[in-house]
Amino acid sequence: MRITVLVLLCMAGVLMPPPVISAHGLAYVAAEVQSGPASSSSSKDFTDDTVKRLENLNLLSEALVARAGSGSSPAHEFRVEARMYRELLRQAMLGNRAQPASEQLPQPLLLDMVRMSALLHSAADCKTGFVITCPADLMLQLKSQQSRVTQGLKMLQMMHR
Repeated sequence: MRITVLVLLCMAGVLMPPPVISAHGLAYVAAEVQSGPASSSSSKDFTDDTVKRLENLNLLSEALVARAGSGSSPAHEFRVEARMYRELLRQAMLGNRAQPASEQLPQPLLLDMVRMSALLHSAADCKTGFVITCPADLMLQLKSQQSRVTQGLKMLQMMHR
């Protein structure tokens, strides 16, 4: 609730974004606020909402992968957003478990997103001074895993429509 108020005030231009959340993280939170809470009126609404949340989560991970490769991303911001990714993914997975088996998300996609979370956590530990500096092999793993998550989401969207 508190972060929602801060995001709405930031969107209205009353406050500047908190310094620990980058523009990418703030954009993700704003998208979550605009999409609203999950609707329980029908299973299709839940699926639409869940797919939209996963798409937003994918956008956040794409931004984090790009920032990890830039060599100039502030370490503190990156760590906060990597934790945000993990917690939001956790909420999505808990919500998915509460659904009947016929309405649950594909397990391979969720596992790919968990692997992405682990790689982002590893990237958050690769800091030199106050910036994130990832080794080349970790960047290859991050980019490869990101493409797997993106492909899994595209497949989910095709099945859903």
